[in-house]
Amino acid sequence: MADNRVYPKQQLEIVQVQDEKSYGNAGKKLLPVMAKNLSLLEGDPLRGKSMKFTVFNQDLQTWLCTKEIGTRFLCDIEERDRPDSEYGPDRNIVQIYVNNQPVSQKKGGGGGGYRGRTLEEDLILEAVKRRSNEGQTAIAQVGNALTCPTPIPGEDLGIDEEGWARILGKYWQAVEKSLDAFLAQPKGTEPAPGPDQRAQGANPEGAKTDQVPKGKTPASDPIKHVGDLLTRCLKLKPPIARDELCVGLNINDQKEITDLEAAWKTAQQLSATKANLPDIPF
Repeated sequence: MADNRVYPKQQLEIVQVQDEKSYGNAGKKLLPVMAKNLSLLEGDPLRGKSMKFTVFNQDLQTWLCTKEIGTRFLCDIEERDRPDSEYGPDRNIVQIYVNNQPVSQKKGGGGGGYRGRTLEEDLILEAVKRRSNEGQTAIAQVGNALTCPTPIPGEDLGIDEEGWARILGKYWQAVEKSLDAFLAQPKGTEPAPGPDQRAQGANPEGAKTDQVPKGKTPASDPIKHVGDLLTRCLKLKPPIARDELCVGLNINDQKEITDLEAAWKTAQQLSATKANLPDIPF
């Protein structure tokens, strides 16, 4: 996976603000913007040329949609190479400044020393989302080619026989791992069985037992708050970071977590899936 680079306080000039487009499975939108980067040095082949930028942040989208062609503004740009594709690099506007103040401001609060996500954390979260979407799209493309009524030779796809065979190997590996993760019992969802310490007859007929539902924490060790939940997530094997949990819960911020037990169950399922899926470099 290519590294991301951030170029702060670049001056852009709007050429065109295009229509919003949907991405992912949660009804989220991205905004394509054509703009010139006026901060590029003299002699740079891209200076003065219109380039495509993508905006994921809703506050920035709202701000840009009110601006006219020719509007100039300062912004932070994230750039990510795509060495395995003829397209790219990907350029994303991740912050805009008006009078030296950021347009999108993460709001703190909530107690417990909570702070908003930093720019770097936002970039990591978006990278996780993009990687997931790109992987799903790539797998779907190979699946469509395989299920086409008329067999498509590798040459017609623009790759040689060896390259096509390599892609097919990755495709079936991803399918197998996904099936294994789906069929496997998520790790850590049930308490480990232990010896019965009660004396015979200590539980008369009709007495209730302290059974813990699947995916729940024992009553003696309940999840106390979001911070406790995140600490437990980091102790899973493999661990689940805060941003990964937010993606799995389809939320943008940990403050949106309302059901701690349901979130814990999702974290365990994410950890089990993460342990079984390969790192596919699509």
